[in-house]
Amino acid sequence: MAADKEDLLRYRKSVQLLVSQYVPKGQSLDLRLEDLAEKWNPLFDTQMKRNLVEDVNALVRDYIRPIKRSFFVKPPDTNRIHDLAEQLSASKSLAKIKKKETLVRYIELYAVKCLGVA
Repeated sequence: MAADKEDLLRYRKSVQLLVSQYVPKGQSLDLRLEDLAEKWNPLFDTQMKRNLVEDVNALVRDYIRPIKRSFFVKPPDTNRIHDLAEQLSASKSLAKIKKKETLVRYIELYAVKCLGVA
């Protein structure tokens, strides 16, 4: 029981650290996500733009769900999150998105959000 609490505490601290590394001071996580989405998403139609962002978000959530438990054993760090984002951005589903660097930053930040810190 004590080990479980320690693992959870270590996990939460590492996620909070990730948020502080990815989100500039004075800006919220959601505002940063919106800003990044605006930069990588090439679509003009508002509904299509929203749908593409939701598709990317769903892809990230689906990818993170099965590995989330492993983060309790070995808390995530920026390298692990970056590698995850690189893998996802290189997937066939996202091949048509040209602004990969901004997309990777978006995926990194959205993955951190999915890990449970709002």
